[in-house]
Amino acid sequence: MPAKKNPIMFSMSVTPFTSDGKLDEPAYRAHLRRMVAANNGVYLGSGGAGEGHVLTLTELKRVYKIGVEECKGKVPTYANPREPRSADAMYEVCNLAHDAGVEVVQLYPLDAGHGMRPTYLEQETYYRTLLGAIKYPVSISVHVAVGYTTPVSLLKNLCADYKNIQAINVMGPPLSYFVEVKDAVRKDIALYTGIANVLMSLPLGSNGCLEAESNIAPKLCRSVLDHYLKGDMDKAGEAMTNVIRLGNIVNRWAPSTARWCKMGLKVLGLGNGVLRPPYMLPSEAEQQEMGRLFDHMRLREIEGLPVKKTPGKARR
Repeated sequence: MPAKKNPIMFSMSVTPFTSDGKLDEPAYRAHLRRMVAANNGVYLGSGGAGEGHVLTLTELKRVYKIGVEECKGKVPTYANPREPRSADAMYEVCNLAHDAGVEVVQLYPLDAGHGMRPTYLEQETYYRTLLGAIKYPVSISVHVAVGYTTPVSLLKNLCADYKNIQAINVMGPPLSYFVEVKDAVRKDIALYTGIANVLMSLPLGSNGCLEAESNIAPKLCRSVLDHYLKGDMDKAGEAMTNVIRLGNIVNRWAPSTARWCKMGLKVLGLGNGVLRPPYMLPSEAEQQEMGRLFDHMRLREIEGLPVKKTPGKARR
């Protein structure tokens, strides 16, 4: 099946903080403008890159409002509220995002806590409780971070019963699962994968991908789709190779997407690296190592950032 038109590269955006830990609104606006300039859609306030779990409801409301002001009408502007412990907890944050004007709100799987894995019936009850109350557009995430995979049969039934489900994000499960979902749900459902699978999933009918790497390298990430759309698979493959190189670097400081995102932004001179406690930036030596690895893959040049000059030998 040919790729669908106009695939989207979604960035799960970081949330910048000032040195004293408050929401840094000017830095956030500047960051979002960088995503827009690269033609990347945004997911706002995520529990990973966006540190949504440590944001108050007041802060989340502000994050959504700023995101809508900077991005809506320019690129797709969605929200992925943090993983919930209950339907009520998810519903509360979803409404904040919708009221701020985001276009689509993502529903994460239930994170029951303390190692609990919800049964099929518990998952179904969770989603139907939410979808019975929500009337605005939503997407559903199937994310490996919660430790289980949503049954395809449940997704099929939910998509048949609730027309406001517009997308499913398959974040981690293999492409065999993606194809099962594609075959099971309504044909108008947009399907997305992670960036590592995007060149394989696009010919299978995906609508693009979600990722966090574009916080650091938005031009590089977007170029994968741009080259693909032009039919230049050599350049698409070259760009994807650099995305994988970038992933190999930053994943040295994973898990915790926010940690390596903010570390990478600081190394590139695009942020201050402040994380919400108890999380903290790795050491100066580790930052220098990340910078050395970025320079080796010529990331600054790829992104059009100032290249560090190496002092030459003095002339005699």
